[in-house]
Amino acid sequence: MAGGTRLTIQGSGFTDDVTVTVGGTRCDAIQIESDTELSCTTGEHQYIEGPADVIVASSSGESMLEGAFAYRCPWTTSGGRRTCGAAPAREPAAQIVDSWVTTFEDGHGFEAAGVGRSSESDTSDFVLGAQSAFVETEGAGAIRSISRSSMAPIDFTDRMPKIWIKVDNVEHVKSLDLVLGDSGFANSYTFKLASTQADKWTTDGDWVSFTIPWSSEIVKGTPHRDAITDVMLRIADDATGARVCLHVNGIALVREPVDLYPNGVISFTFDDGFASMVEPASTILAKRKFPATAYVIADMVDTGGRVRLDELHALDANGWDIAAHARFDANHAARYTKLTAAEVEDDMVDVRSWLMQQGFSGYDHCAYPGGAFATGPDILSLAHRYFTSCRTIYQRQHETLPVADGSKLRVQYVTNATPLATVKAAIDDAKTSREWVILVFHDLVDGTPTSSTEWRTSDFTAVVDHVAASGIPVLTVSEVLGH
Repeated sequence: MAGGTRLTIQGSGFTDDVTVTVGGTRCDAIQIESDTELSCTTGEHQYIEGPADVIVASSSGESMLEGAFAYRCPWTTSGGRRTCGAAPAREPAAQIVDSWVTTFEDGHGFEAAGVGRSSESDTSDFVLGAQSAFVETEGAGAIRSISRSSMAPIDFTDRMPKIWIKVDNVEHVKSLDLVLGDSGFANSYTFKLASTQADKWTTDGDWVSFTIPWSSEIVKGTPHRDAITDVMLRIADDATGARVCLHVNGIALVREPVDLYPNGVISFTFDDGFASMVEPASTILAKRKFPATAYVIADMVDTGGRVRLDELHALDANGWDIAAHARFDANHAARYTKLTAAEVEDDMVDVRSWLMQQGFSGYDHCAYPGGAFATGPDILSLAHRYFTSCRTIYQRQHETLPVADGSKLRVQYVTNATPLATVKAAIDDAKTSREWVILVFHDLVDGTPTSSTEWRTSDFTAVVDHVAASGIPVLTVSEVLGH
């Protein structure tokens, strides 16, 4: 399957211009041993197991050995099951730190404030350097912070903040903020990082690192992005008696994609494979020559109200990504968080295998069923193993480029309660802050939406027109990550 098998083919009349294909894939490094024997090395084959025809051709003619070679997938799951769906995923581009504010080594100068446990030099828990810092609340709703003021001015022009943090007891976080400013925070930008969504990007008790787009800031006074002297991270609990702890291990600057995406980039995505994704959605997008990414539930294809397989192939031929949402609707309905690790892994590799067998190139990309990933089995580790990217429905911030974490793509999630103005504002954010705004739709309807997954066709048309007028490029998920 990965190629590299040396074949010996016997026949007659082999000449210097001979070519060999195995299952349609070119066999390379041809060596003519004699006019009756040659050898060659199989090339990398698409992920489809089974017998393959061997075709030998030259200027004098062509001969075929039907089913003479068999491709076999060498990859296995954690449980030892051999399947093409277990093939390694490709890695997305990594973020590169432009400069550091701190990694909390000795002499970092940040100080904890508020009542409760804290340490400015915790050598027991860190992912960068040799120590981190932490502050813990007391369960009464008071704010704890760790900050430093009056530093040499830091220029955030064309740069995003990136932080390394861990939050214990994240379900009881009321607020979590990054504040950048000057004059003792009299002038500041505040980035709200806490979310009321069930699946939080900052998973409980895990070190995470992520960039924060500038569109999410709240401005106080007259701060200057090119002269930040004060930096603070602060946290408050929900006053239920439960303590929360914020660990901090790094604050850095990452360059925005000024050259690659000076106006940001938009991706249209569709979940669940509703028939309206084809008509009217694909027709509306095609008028602007916009592609999209479809996250499909494999066993719902060719069922009532859903997309047909031939339609998926047509979309694929027109530049769409056909990507993974679930192999079986029962698993989609249950959510991965309610399954065992083995069940999640099986569904992931099986939907990948199905996409591979259909020849869809989007097999390396997924959207979590229901956007759920934060509880239950270690879904994120499995996603990282089998997919280049997995998309959430988390929308506290939009995505940045390069991405913060390919296994947790951030989005603008559109439901029947989402106003058209909100979606247009997200598109404008992409342009002003050079963000990757991933728009998530499900089902388009002409009348009044009655389900959370429905949105008006007229509003969708208005969004497409707004994107076209903005001049922001529209790419599929795989295209953005491929760049």
